[in-house]
Amino acid sequence: MFDTLILVLFIGSISLLWIATCGYVLILRLLVFLRSGPLPKIADYPEIAVVIPTLNEESTIVKKIKDIERCDYPKERMTLVVVDGGSTDRTVEFIKKEISGAKRSKLVCLNNLKGKVDQVNYILKNPGEKIIVFTDADSRLAPSCIRELVGTLMRDPKTVLVGAAVRPLSRLLEERIHWMLLNYIWWLDGEVFSCAGISGVCYAVNCRLFLPIAPDAIAEDIRLGLNMSAHGFRVRICRRAIAYEIRVPQNSREFIKFRRRRGASYVNELVHPPVHPNPPLRWRLARFIRCWQFSWIPWFSLSLIISGCILPLTHYRSLPLLFLVVLLLSALGQVFLLSSHLEKNPGILELGKATFRYAVLTLVSLLAMKKIPPVLGPIGGKEERYDKSSAA
Repeated sequence: MFDTLILVLFIGSISLLWIATCGYVLILRLLVFLRSGPLPKIADYPEIAVVIPTLNEESTIVKKIKDIERCDYPKERMTLVVVDGGSTDRTVEFIKKEISGAKRSKLVCLNNLKGKVDQVNYILKNPGEKIIVFTDADSRLAPSCIRELVGTLMRDPKTVLVGAAVRPLSRLLEERIHWMLLNYIWWLDGEVFSCAGISGVCYAVNCRLFLPIAPDAIAEDIRLGLNMSAHGFRVRICRRAIAYEIRVPQNSREFIKFRRRRGASYVNELVHPPVHPNPPLRWRLARFIRCWQFSWIPWFSLSLIISGCILPLTHYRSLPLLFLVVLLLSALGQVFLLSSHLEKNPGILELGKATFRYAVLTLVSLLAMKKIPPVLGPIGGKEERYDKSSAA
């Protein structure tokens, strides 16, 4: 009887884990494949504003401004706006020197240490252009990134928020695998549910409707996406728009620390979503699935490990091996198919080892994740509670 109970626990855990991960991705990919079609061409690109929120970014802001200058969006249709939240270092001095004499560049100074939520809300409330691209000071953009984001907005009138695909500048392969998978899942969520998660590294907003971000937001990017999609608008990821993140984990310890902090912020926004009397069914379904995945995937995994360690002591020694092979092949197959999106394409053996380490590190991060975010960092909050040395 005991052997049977352990076997049922093992098969149930591995089945639910597969459904919540590989199965979920496969179903969404099939739906996207059935609905995909050719992209229409853009006849004319509109006037836009590229906004860089800053707060004590003296080490990155000059390189960031030069990074925007290298983009291939028509310069005569682009205005650069730097919004400073009250920097106490030489950030403002460097900005003034860098944009001095530039006709389509300006600096907006907000006093009293304004966090990113306040900065984004200020711009959304006072838009000069219909389309605004927000990008962090500690990021670099591919030359075509802004053009691709704006093009996605222009092709679909119902899309009001588009995020870039993030690629971390990290030597840690697990971190690169994390963003490769996250970009893909968020893209699928946006194409199927019109409710993609986006990263504050870089995103574009169509400002035809002002939806302010609540001041209690921890993750300004996630809150903005949930708010837009709750009102029936489409929030999507453009995989052709590439943004590089600089402050990222470089070792396993940093990986766990980052994932705990960001995961807690993400869950906080899911648990406390924007208030709306009647959000679309697709929004409610997407939010339910995400909450369910965050809540149960760690416990499915833990149950699988415990029952898997006990099963070899029972007379069901060989049966579980088949289920493990199916799960591993499904996971590795999806990682290998997406590996072309990695900056440095590793070998099969290296990628397989890194995928296993990534699964272990992610499980540890989720099990150790606090329900309430420990800091209110650059993605919305108060600078004095934010340790920049741990920022992404």
